[in-house]
Order: sequence, then structure tokens, then C-alpha cells
Amino acid sequence: MTKIKDFCRAKPSAALGAFVILILVFVAIFADVLAPFKMELGTLPSDILFKLKKPYWALSELDKTMEQANGTIYWLGTDNLGRDVLSYLIYGARTSVILCLGVSVLTTFIAVVIGTLSAVLGGWFDLIVQRIVDAFSCIPGMLLSMILMSMVGNGIWQLIFVMSLPGGIGQSRLIRSSVIAVKDAGYCRTSDVLGGGNLWKMLRHVVPNIMPIIIVTAAGGLGGTVMMEASMYGVKVGTPSWGYMITNQGRANMYSAPQLCMFPGICIAVMVLAANLFGDGLRDYLDPKLQGGVGTYDTKKIKKIADKYRKEFEESCRVA
Repeated sequence: MTKIKDFCRAKPSAALGAFVILILVFVAIFADVLAPFKMELGTLPSDILFKLKKPYWALSELDKTMEQANGTIYWLGTDNLGRDVLSYLIYGARTSVILCLGVSVLTTFIAVVIGTLSAVLGGWFDLIVQRIVDAFSCIPGMLLSMILMSMVGNGIWQLIFVMSLPGGIGQSRLIRSSVIAVKDAGYCRTSDVLGGGNLWKMLRHVVPNIMPIIIVTAAGGLGGTVMMEASMYGVKVGTPSWGYMITNQGRANMYSAPQLCMFPGICIAVMVLAANLFGDGLRDYLDPKLQGGVGTYDTKKIKKIADKYRKEFEESCRVA
């Protein structure tokens, strides 16, 4: 708990980003409670007579009175099927937030495992792994994802796996190059001299010192993940999704109902901004070099040791 307080004091913008992410996760979990219109049989209720209605606050006084009399207030308007946009966004958070966080975590995990093992073990293992990565890199990521989707079927968890695999393999090159730069540092060589194995060196010295690159890589592709999901039609038909609303409903009704693009776009922008703020702050907080350290040994320890030897040297000079 103390470390969390220190982190919030040191990086208030990162704490704000984490707070926004927690709010989005809360909305995704309790969507059934928060949404004005509840989902029935996996879809939101629709009424074609009320399609493409403007947000409540943009209506005239007469239209506001009519909505209040009917007992159905559409605070953010309706889409082209007469579904409430606010309810769609709340339920869409469940799909988009889970998808973004799942793809980000799994992609980063795959990239770190492949890149780190390839760089640390080296030799024939590195050669074989890199040739496999080259083979996957020759295939466009979207095409590979669609081929995998045809094999595993539709669904949120299948989509997370399908979108993570090509991204993780591609990003493993970046992780590998960072690991190669770190593993030849003095503290890693000292670990080898002291008898540390590859697993110890990888977990204790290599991964903590490439954490900034890992965090930036994880936070960088959230917006693209949402839009890629919409273009692949990976979720089941009728499942609310922010990206699907923009690419399918918003684009077709850009001028007649701009709220179908504006509101999900704001949600995506807020989520990506919060993830970047949190990722940048966490990177700065965890990076030993940005804390003034060299490897896993910070300058406070080095300064304390230097002061100790300086005092001993000055005392020896006085005695002499």
C-alpha cells in the first residue's frame, strides 16, 4: 500500500490514468446495472421508429417533453436500429476493454517470452526462432488473423488469441534487440561469474531493465486493437463494440447522426490516453536508469559506498 501511495505522489498523471482504467473496468463489469436499457437475449432492444434520434440535450423543448411523456429518454440519441447509444457504449465497454487489455497483455507476454529466450539462449535456438519469426513476418498480420479466425471460430476469447499471436511474434524482434543490448552489460556478466543461470539472469537483470520498452509496447496498440476488431467481425453478431459502431454505423451516418462516431471515438481516445499516461508513468517509476541507477544498483547505494571509502581515506591521510 505504501508503494502505491508513493507512486501516486511521484506520478500523479499515471495515477489519473490508472483511475480512468479502473472506472472503465468497473463499467464493463457492472454494465447490466448501469445501462438504462438492458440486453435481452444477447442484444439491446430496438425500435425502428426512433432510429437516429439526436441526443436528449440537443432536442427541442417539444421533443424533450414528448420523450419524458413516453418514459424513454435517450440521453445520447439512438443508432440506425433505434437502440440507445448510451446503453450501447456501456455494454460496448465490456467488449472493447476486455479485448484491449487481453490482447495487450497476451501480445506482450508472447513477445517477451520469444524475444528474451531467443536473445539469452542464443546459438542454434536463436537461429531457428528468428527464421520462424521471419516466416510469420512474410504474411500480413490481418490475413494471418483472418486465417486463424476461420479455424478457431468467433468469440471474444478466440479473437484475443487470434489478434495477439501475430502481434506478439512481430514485436518479439524489438524485445530481442533490447535484451541483446542489456545482456552484455557489466551486471549481467557479473551474474554469470557468480554462477547465476540463464533463468535467474533473465528474471533478475534482463527483464527489469527492458521494462520501459515492454510497457510502451503494451500501451501503444490499444486504439488499433479496437479498430482491428471491428474490421474483422470477430465478435458475435449483435454484440456491442465501440469499434463496430464507428466503422459500420458511424461512417454510414456521419452527417445525419455524428454522435455515432463522436461518442465511441471519445471513449476510445480516453481509454488510449489513460493507458499511455499509466504506461509512461509506470515506465519512469520502474526504470532503474531514470531513477538514477545503473542496472539494478541505484546511485544512493553507490554514493553511500563512495562516502564510506572517502571518509576512510581522509582519516588515513590525517593519521599519516
